[in-house]
Amino acid sequence: MTWFDKKIGLALGGGGARGLAHIGVLSVLEKEGVAVDMIAGTSMGAIIGAAYACGVTPKELEKKAADYLASPAFRSSIIHSLAPSRNGDKPGPAGRIFRFFKSGFHRTRTLFKPGAIPVYDFRPMIDFFIPEIPIQETRIPFRAVATDLVTGNPVVFSEGSLQDAVLASCAVPGAVDPFRNGEMLLSDGGIISLVPVNVLKNAGADMVIAVTVDRNISLKGELKTAADVISRAGEITADRLKNHELEKADIVIRATMRDFHWADFSRASDFIRDGEQAARKALKEIRRSLPPKRKLGYFIRRWFNS
Repeated sequence: MTWFDKKIGLALGGGGARGLAHIGVLSVLEKEGVAVDMIAGTSMGAIIGAAYACGVTPKELEKKAADYLASPAFRSSIIHSLAPSRNGDKPGPAGRIFRFFKSGFHRTRTLFKPGAIPVYDFRPMIDFFIPEIPIQETRIPFRAVATDLVTGNPVVFSEGSLQDAVLASCAVPGAVDPFRNGEMLLSDGGIISLVPVNVLKNAGADMVIAVTVDRNISLKGELKTAADVISRAGEITADRLKNHELEKADIVIRATMRDFHWADFSRASDFIRDGEQAARKALKEIRRSLPPKRKLGYFIRRWFNS
């Protein structure tokens, strides 16, 4: 392998609904003719990355996201009820009562179950975006990252059911039940690798473009309770781990998501536009970093598309 034909990997990070920004990033990269040789994803990055690796275009992904979020299946799901109400979009009395009881049910469930959302309630979202095929059959080589809660080790899926791999990667701790796979109890890949740069390096990528969609780490509000402090400590630890891995990326695209809730899918179009803007800001650096063979292909594609 020479510098002339190095492999390019794309690492898509987790972030719940904020991960829809990956659609915007992919749209810009595709329009600019920046092709990638492999993709690795964590959590929402695994959903978007797997769909794209299967051949779903960014435009199709945006439509599928809009269709799913408007569907009765999503509207009646537990995930939808977890999202905060947007300003100016307050539910009526019946809606408030419904949300109150559902919220109380979720909190009570976590006292007796490993997650607020059963796997079977989360699976329809995976099935909607991801075909039931082996990972080995994706058009672009793909890896999904999960965390084994038994051993504490990362689990990188490169074979087996694509849907199962993505489901395991998306099992947000405390929110979604862990996914049982043999002796492994799998949870969100973001526990150990929020933006899977190392996975791509280990898979043979010579240049890695990493996309992070996490919120700004600056403290919002006050720390009034022990739970607030514990949650804040976890945020700081996760941010440090993420930044440590991002240091190994060649290009980092940062789609700043402000302070939006991870389940606030009502802002889908905003997230996608934020992803587009972040990718455009990084284009100059991406072009400069492309190996010679890719630069030639890039300019040829740009010339034909102009």
